[in-house]
Amino acid sequence: MATARALRRGLDDGEGFPRDVMELIAYLGDDEPGQKVRAIPGRGTHVPVWILGSSLYGAQLAAHLGLPYAFASHFAPAALEQAIEVYRQTFRPSEHLEKPHFMMALNVFAADTDAEGQLLKTSMQQAFANLRTGRPGPLPRPVENVVETFDPAIAAGVAQALACTAAGSPQTVREALSAFLARYRPDEIIITGQIHDHDARLKSFRIAAEILAET
Repeated sequence: MATARALRRGLDDGEGFPRDVMELIAYLGDDEPGQKVRAIPGRGTHVPVWILGSSLYGAQLAAHLGLPYAFASHFAPAALEQAIEVYRQTFRPSEHLEKPHFMMALNVFAADTDAEGQLLKTSMQQAFANLRTGRPGPLPRPVENVVETFDPAIAAGVAQALACTAAGSPQTVREALSAFLARYRPDEIIITGQIHDHDARLKSFRIAAEILAET
């Protein structure tokens, strides 16, 4: 039964999440006297545990537990600034971290030209529009000027959701990334790019990596 409880065969309303985090950290730590459940091969690995969030709750929990915090700003940037402030101001040093460590997520659609980068971005714009209208599915192919076909309310929602995005030529992406870094001062960033063509996706990541290596 102890193993069954550890595997979470029951569901709760999320109120036990802080306890679950601490339990997970313990499973990745060293053996304790009398411990009945052990994680194999996790035991003794001390894998760093992050809190990922898109609201203030995750920021508060990460600060309270003294853990690194990653924010899902690539699709839910509304509470980004407030979450960063809460995390940094209320952070309590722990055995895991002496000071706050914040990761920001960014969308990047990098190509040779601004027009090509913006075209690559339309796949993700369509995907979000489809989600908002109850029609999820595979990532669509890019379509020129597709946003002009959206309902104005949907277009505004998509623009807000993808506000943390750098799209365009290397120079345009460099300026956008530099602006995000200067404004939010993340300790790390994580890059994503839902690009339909695999080669174009690899090229986008390559351009982003080169820019960040120079920054």
